[in-house]
Amino acid sequence: MDVKGVPEGTLPAMLPKIGLQMEVPGDIEHVKWYGRGPGESYSDSREAGRFGVYQSNVDQLFTEYIYPQENGNRTDVRWVSIADGAGIGLLAAGAPTLDFSARRYTDGDLEKAQHMSDLTPRDFITLNLDYRQNGLGSNSCGPAQSPENTVKPEPFQFRILLQAYMAEDSSPERLSRLMSAEAKQHDMEANHHA
Repeated sequence: MDVKGVPEGTLPAMLPKIGLQMEVPGDIEHVKWYGRGPGESYSDSREAGRFGVYQSNVDQLFTEYIYPQENGNRTDVRWVSIADGAGIGLLAAGAPTLDFSARRYTDGDLEKAQHMSDLTPRDFITLNLDYRQNGLGSNSCGPAQSPENTVKPEPFQFRILLQAYMAEDSSPERLSRLMSAEAKQHDMEANHHA
C-alpha cells in the first residue's frame, strides 16, 4: 500500500503521528515483530531498544502510566504479525521500516481518561502502523522534542506491505522476505516502464 499526503488547511506546527490505524478483532492478540524491543520505544528513545525478533500479546505491549497517554510504540520495525490462537492473522512489513502499537483502547479513550481506572478495554484491538511518530521529549521536566523527532505537517509518502497469513502455511519471517522481494520487483518494473 503506497500512501501519499499533502496537508491542507490550518494545522498545528506538530502532528502526533502519520500512519494507518485499524481495528482488528479482539482475539487477534498474539504479536511477533522484528525491530527494536522488547519494551516501548519512540524516535528519541529508541537507542535503549535492541534489534531482534520479539513475541508478546497485546496486553503486555501496553504500558500503564499514572496518567493514561500514548504508549506501547515499537520503532524501526521491519515486520509485525498479529494473529489469533490458531495462527491466523495479518502481517505488515515496512518499506523499509515502520512503527507499530496495538492496544485494547482507542486514542480517544486514552485522551479522555484521567486515570487507568477510567479505561474500559474494547472488544477490538486498535492497531497502529505508523510512518512517523513524534518523539516523547521531556517537556514536563525538560526540553521539548528535537526537530528531527518532530512530525511536521508537510508532504509525505510511505509504503506498508500488508498480507493475511496462516502460521501453518508460512512463518512471518519467510512471508515478510517474500513480500519485500515482490515489492522490489514491482518497483523495478514500474521504473523500467516510466
